[in-house]
Amino acid sequence: MKIKLMIDSTSTIPLEFLEENNIDVLEVQISTDEGYKRDLTEIDLVDFTDTFHLNEPVPITSLAPPADALIIFEKAKKEGFTEILYPFMTTKISNQVNSARSAEKRIRKVMKIHFYSTDYASSSQATFILYAMKMIDEGKSIDEIIQFFDKIKPFIYTIGVSRDFSTLFRTGKIKKKVHFSLLTKILNLKPISDIPLDQGVVGFGGGIGFKGSIKKMMKQINKITDSETKYDIIISHSNDIEKAEYLSKEVKKIRPIANEIVWKIPPSVVCSIGKGAVMVTLYPNYESFKS
Repeated sequence: MKIKLMIDSTSTIPLEFLEENNIDVLEVQISTDEGYKRDLTEIDLVDFTDTFHLNEPVPITSLAPPADALIIFEKAKKEGFTEILYPFMTTKISNQVNSARSAEKRIRKVMKIHFYSTDYASSSQATFILYAMKMIDEGKSIDEIIQFFDKIKPFIYTIGVSRDFSTLFRTGKIKKKVHFSLLTKILNLKPISDIPLDQGVVGFGGGIGFKGSIKKMMKQINKITDSETKYDIIISHSNDIEKAEYLSKEVKKIRPIANEIVWKIPPSVVCSIGKGAVMVTLYPNYESFKS
């Protein structure tokens, strides 16, 4: 048995990490002046993030074509893999998994593709890859990995804050009304959102200023997560390392953290939250949880 891991580019896992660990990625495509380009391999992340607010029309995302998934499957076969585990993002946000399912019909006679719905998106989805890597190293089977996924899934939590409401207005995720737009500017409101299990991204209002928003986020983390559990965290940011460091410091004040990863938010997610956003994913430390 030789297991290949595959993930969506929206998971926030950087290309360098994926390549280093031989993990394949199904890339969302993004509209640009030069046509659609693949999320991680064809777009400069820093430049895209810094200029996103200037782009007109607003860049939009599109599903990866089935041909891209088929390339991944055939490459894995040539590398000697016999099974692929693909923990895909919740369909409440995207039906990208359908592209992979279409491609799977072409290769199912020679390779087994295991589709696992994480019921999450973004860096919550990334945690399943991190868990799977450890379990594969331990010689666990696909069935054992999936059983662990089912067990740990309810304990993963992501919450984040964006710099302002402008990206949400531009993308139409929030209908722009003059009085509300003025209110957000006057009060310096920051939109806060989280990723509850099987609900996609859900907003629950705004915080006054960045530090006020972080304070509100910490209350939510206290409410949702367990104070007795040892967590690992993923801090994700869109070109704002200072905010990422501040968020990390505040989380560590209220929860025991074993390990931390800091990643930049990919272009496909920037399309939804803009520059200056930061979020944290808390997920139970593998060694502590399994024992």
